[in-house]
Amino acid sequence: MGFKCQRLARVCRFLFNSFRMTHMDPLSLLTCAAILTAPAPIAAADLVPTSPTVPTTTALILGLAQDADAAAPAVEAKSLWTGTVGMGLTASRTDTNTLGFNFNASASRADDLSNWDSNLKYIYNEDDGSVQDNFFIAQTEYDRLFQKDGAWNWFAQGSYQYNETETYRQRLKAFAGPGYFISRTEELTWNLKAGAGTTWDDQGSENGWTARSVAGTNWKWQIRKGINFQGSAEIQNSLKDFESYLAVLELRVNVALEMMENLNLYFSLRDEYDSSPGSGGTWNSMWITMGFSYGF
Repeated sequence: MGFKCQRLARVCRFLFNSFRMTHMDPLSLLTCAAILTAPAPIAAADLVPTSPTVPTTTALILGLAQDADAAAPAVEAKSLWTGTVGMGLTASRTDTNTLGFNFNASASRADDLSNWDSNLKYIYNEDDGSVQDNFFIAQTEYDRLFQKDGAWNWFAQGSYQYNETETYRQRLKAFAGPGYFISRTEELTWNLKAGAGTTWDDQGSENGWTARSVAGTNWKWQIRKGINFQGSAEIQNSLKDFESYLAVLELRVNVALEMMENLNLYFSLRDEYDSSPGSGGTWNSMWITMGFSYGF
């Protein structure tokens, strides 16, 4: 490139001087054209063939590893949270048998040490224009292992419920204590628990705060792919009068439907027994619900 630039400069000077001193004749013009179009001399370095760079074995291995990493699809981390929303029909039995509708939702979080389950349910039944059930409950429970891969744990739970047709009208519950996992696998989680706490009734024979003990169990059983069974059973005795107690049983079966991903058919039962319902109260209340839920 430098050689060509020098030659071009000499030619330009030659042409400039020639035009300045004399008129350019045809022979001189041809001579200049030949000089300008003459190829540059070939250097010795130009004779050495250029070979492609050959990668080393290490580079090939690293390159292949990098290509493999680039080609591998990204693995999405599994969320610790799951949830459901559902709606369906309800059959209840108190003093009469009625049919209505229900709405429910739940959220759960699970890791190596703890479980946190929360849910809410609303049930409404009407018979000949008369409200038979107007029931709402929201409850949450948390348990945590004392050590990883152990069985002993502690739990805390609470709930709020409203029932238009019962004498207590509104009720709060809060309990805590130790627990023991009989099983804690992906197929079966089964916890036994006992503790103490309190309940509060807005109205009724036990209105106000009542100190209580609690003993119970809860479980989640993956019977097979697409079918799971979960539930809980508790008895909550008054510490002042141990023969006065509340008992609660909850059962739920979920069946996955193939027609739509994350769509489930559910059946649930909640049974509440009050040993001291008071005047106008109900000893035993049972709700059976079914419907469709969507999981996320």
